[in-house]
Amino acid sequence: MRPRKRRLGGEQRRALRLLACNPFGATEAIMHVHGFTLPIFAKLVRAGLATVQSETGKAIAVGRIRITEAGRRWVEDAGKSERRGPNRWKEFWRG
Repeated sequence: MRPRKRRLGGEQRRALRLLACNPFGATEAIMHVHGFTLPIFAKLVRAGLATVQSETGKAIAVGRIRITEAGRRWVEDAGKSERRGPNRWKEFWRG
C-alpha cells in the first residue's frame, strides 16, 4: 500500500518553498519575520518535511529549520501538479 499524500495548507506550502530556496535552512527568527508561526513548523516536522535544530552561538541559542529530502520531493511534486493543473488551458490559449 502506498503512503497517503499529505495535504498542506497554503502557509505550510509557502514555508516549504522558502526553505527549499535556502540550502542551509533558515532561523526561526527569519521564518517569523515572513509570518510563519510555531504551529506551522510543528506540522511540517511531524509530517517529516522539515527538521528543527538548536544551534548555540556566543550569546544565544538559535533554532534553525531545514527542509528534508521528503520535503524537497513534496515541493517538486507540487510544482509538477501545478503545471498540469486546470490553468494549463488558459496558458495554451493565451500563447
